Amino acid sequence: MSPVSTAEKPVASRSRQTQAERVAAMRTRLLDATLECLVENGYSQMSTNDVVRRAGVSRGALAHYFPTKAELVAAAGERLIGERVAEFEASFLALPPERRTVAEALDALWSYYEGPTFAALLELIVASRTDAELRAVLSDGPERITAACFAVFVKLFPQIAGNPAADQLLRATLATLAGLALQTIVDGDSHGRHAALRETIKMLGAAILPGPGAGAT
Repeated sequence: MSPVSTAEKPVASRSRQTQAERVAAMRTRLLDATLECLVENGYSQMSTNDVVRRAGVSRGALAHYFPTKAELVAAAGERLIGERVAEFEASFLALPPERRTVAEALDALWSYYEGPTFAALLELIVASRTDAELRAVLSDGPERITAACFAVFVKLFPQIAGNPAADQLLRATLATLAGLALQTIVDGDSHGRHAALRETIKMLGAAILPGPGAGAT
């Protein structure tokens, strides 16, 4: 290999890396704007014009990365799911070792359903009921959320991997928490019943799933 080609190779590599960083930054900018619009205005009131104005980019830039509105919000939903899983795992691992129990993990799982990110994901789920294009790209979303949560639980508690009750318990827990979160949006849990039910879920999970500091049956 000649000295010229050797010198040129790192330059080309640096150029490709810079381009990749630019692409990632633009996607992040567009998805951030999309999520903010979803939370503030809801899916039905959100337009791609809102997104480009908030992101400060041209319509051509948006069309280059996300040709349709459904593809844009599907990518936003994909990022929401990934971020929720990462935040759940990080919040659990931040606990002192003596508190890393199944009950605490189930409690941390509630973070999936708090804050504006759940509101944004809920907007997408509701909109997909009457939007065939959106439904097509989000149809496997609930299953992916469940699979991602279970993967985190298995990583934290390897001993539950072969437990036949674990998968069904987690599915039931996710469904219950989603329902509680939806009802809390309406009534604010003014009677404290949702919090009491979450404590029951933690107790049952600790009894069924073997883990450090939890009973096993």
